Amino acid sequence: MTTIAPRHRSSTWLALAAAIGLSLVLTSCADSSVDREGTTVRASEAEKSIVDLVERSSEAIGGEWRVSLGPSVEACGEGVEDRVRYVYVLERDGSPESAERDIRAVTELWEQDGIEVFDTETGGDEPLRGVRGKGGPTTSIGFDAYPARSSLSGVSACAPGRADDLAPG
Repeated sequence: MTTIAPRHRSSTWLALAAAIGLSLVLTSCADSSVDREGTTVRASEAEKSIVDLVERSSEAIGGEWRVSLGPSVEACGEGVEDRVRYVYVLERDGSPESAERDIRAVTELWEQDGIEVFDTETGGDEPLRGVRGKGGPTTSIGFDAYPARSSLSGVSACAPGRADDLAPG
């Protein structure tokens, strides 16, 4: 279980940003360029796969989502210049009354896709909940069901390519 203990409410957004950033930094692409059938994933497939998963997750939850980031291409780790991954983040206004239902919806979807799911919770008197996943069609995916703002963030499998060559002009 991931624990983030903000000092007070105003640092909740900082904790959220840190959690997303940390999950992206800790994501390793060492073995993720090969799909379940043992074939190499192309960059276009990696991008399509993560966009599809994040968007299906948002549909399972419902509500009006907006793109916060991406899909953006980046090097697949520090010092890795010949492999890329895609990051895609959606956000919507929070819905505290549906947080448990939303978490169950994405958990079911992700488990059906072969993703291993982990519950997350911040510290403090009023902990904020979410879930993270890895495996299946993604290197990592997360859903934060926070009262003010919910977010879905996904990182694709790594694929051969150079971020500079694949980034939009």
